[in-house]
Amino acid sequence: MKRNKAIKVTTIFTIIIFVLALLAVLFYFIFLKESDYLALAILIGTFIAFLLLYAAFTNYHNLLNDDIENRISSSMPEALKEGGIGILLYNENYEVSFLSVFFTERGINRIGEKLLIWLPELQDLLSGKVLKATVVINDDKYEVTKKDDSYVLFFRDISKEYDLRVELDDKGYVVGLVDFDNYDEANLSEEEMAFVNSNIRVPVLDYFKSNGAIYKTLKNNRIQLFLNNKIYQNLLDDRFSILNKVRREAKSSDLNITLSLAFAYGSDDLSELDEVASNLLEVAQTRGGDQVASRAIGQDTIFYGGSSEAKERQSKVKVRVIANSIKRNILEASNVFVVGHEDADSDCLGSAIAVSLICKTLNKDAYLVFNSGKIEPMVKDVLKQYEDILNVRHSFISEEESFDYLDDNSLVIMVDHHSIANSNCKELLKASNNILIIDHHRRKADLDVNAKFLYVEAGASSAVELVVEMFSYFSRNLDIIKEEANIMYIGLLIDTNHFKNRTDSRTFDVAKTLKQYGADSLKCEELIEEPYDMTVKRYEILSEGKRYKNNIMIANVENIYPRSIASQAVDIMVDIKEIDCAFVVWKLSEKEVAVSARSNGSINVQVILEKMGGGGHMTAAGLQTKLHSQEEVYEMLINSLNEYLESVEK
Repeated sequence: MKRNKAIKVTTIFTIIIFVLALLAVLFYFIFLKESDYLALAILIGTFIAFLLLYAAFTNYHNLLNDDIENRISSSMPEALKEGGIGILLYNENYEVSFLSVFFTERGINRIGEKLLIWLPELQDLLSGKVLKATVVINDDKYEVTKKDDSYVLFFRDISKEYDLRVELDDKGYVVGLVDFDNYDEANLSEEEMAFVNSNIRVPVLDYFKSNGAIYKTLKNNRIQLFLNNKIYQNLLDDRFSILNKVRREAKSSDLNITLSLAFAYGSDDLSELDEVASNLLEVAQTRGGDQVASRAIGQDTIFYGGSSEAKERQSKVKVRVIANSIKRNILEASNVFVVGHEDADSDCLGSAIAVSLICKTLNKDAYLVFNSGKIEPMVKDVLKQYEDILNVRHSFISEEESFDYLDDNSLVIMVDHHSIANSNCKELLKASNNILIIDHHRRKADLDVNAKFLYVEAGASSAVELVVEMFSYFSRNLDIIKEEANIMYIGLLIDTNHFKNRTDSRTFDVAKTLKQYGADSLKCEELIEEPYDMTVKRYEILSEGKRYKNNIMIANVENIYPRSIASQAVDIMVDIKEIDCAFVVWKLSEKEVAVSARSNGSINVQVILEKMGGGGHMTAAGLQTKLHSQEEVYEMLINSLNEYLESVEK
């Protein structure tokens, strides 16, 4: 402090002398008019003296700074060492060229080695994708940061805090729910009940108890679990093997019982975890059960299992309860809008007409919003043939026209889909606060529409099946003509691939009901016959099919085709001997790529396409996107397919 003060005082004194000398020269010139040489000599002398003095002070200042820097430099390694920080230098070839004492004292000597061979975890840090990376060296954990664009890395020892964080994470709360699918609806005999208790229920309880979880029986078919993250991780490492055990035991006795599991974690609020777990269990079951739905608070849901097709729900009680709820919602509404998905197919149209007929029995105005958005060619042909009759009995409008009738008490019913992203009436759904969903596809974890009521039954063959089986709970005198029955029957026919896939007793009961209302199966087959040019296109797709891993067939076709043609082509492919599943990748338009998938049940195509943003069923799924090129979609399909096959193998 004294030195700095002396420098400041001396500098100010020097400046004052220079200014006084300059004033003296000016005085000589202006007032005394003395010799120019004397004034010039005084000025030059003063200037030289100033320069000498400035040079002396500059040199002194530099020496002082060098002394400070030397002191800091000599103490820097010690400071870094005390702070648990190491410095690593590398060259443009990513070879380690320098390691500070921090490393050598820990027995780490990697000079001359390739950095990424030694620590491959630093790849993203060096490429600039992340700002920090964590590495483990000799069981110690380090946080690594990079200095701008230089070849310098800083290592900070975080072993204590890392271990503490892991310990705290291991002790974090996890709330789980276990449900025996179809247990209440199985109508078990005493002998079957005894078998379920001894061979299924007891092993399930033992499984969770042996892993350290605490359980509480809520009712015959539901159990609540309390565990921590460490126990949950053990269950995850075990790949929830109890799912397979229950499936095998139930199958050996021809029982339709599986497990649905839900786990919620990532919060200290037990009530929040319990609520999330309940919602997850509902999602798992509407996706068909026999799977695990897991979510950390604030993150996306992860599904495990789901290797079985959704099973039939045998009880008619549930159908009656659902029908009464839908009836109440319709009666409370001022009017009803029925909306379908983009590229509306026969099931979408058939279920929409069925809902419109229900609304008529309740004396409510119903509008079918089908004059906006794409419709499959075959469906267009059917609509055109029945146009005069349908326009008299139903109100077909566009989404733009729907806003003329929309009010606060309007009800919007989504059929054959449950995502606003796939709807042909996105703006109408955004404007409505009263939405009801009827769908048969496996439910997505997070809905992008705020629905008041959901009827999502993955065990059903079609949306037509879900609506028609509710007819008897509305009126026994429904006014249905044969043309309407034909359209609904076609929806059933197409979605089951002529009753080959996803059919059960409910499906045939619905087919029987439609027959009673006048559906003509021969006429329906005639209506869905395709013209010659469409047949040629279908076989164009088939000719591009190539085997993948022996039992899989993939056709990657870079032409534009209607969805119905690609769907028919993939149906044929999966019927080929030795082919377990098939995929068709094609263009719906110049800017839209689609994938259609089918399986004989041994491979879950829904799980494969769900990873890509699609969805559907275990044996039939689809995807359409405008965000990726066909080449990218094909590559995504191969990656997702390989991941699925690897997980199944494990």
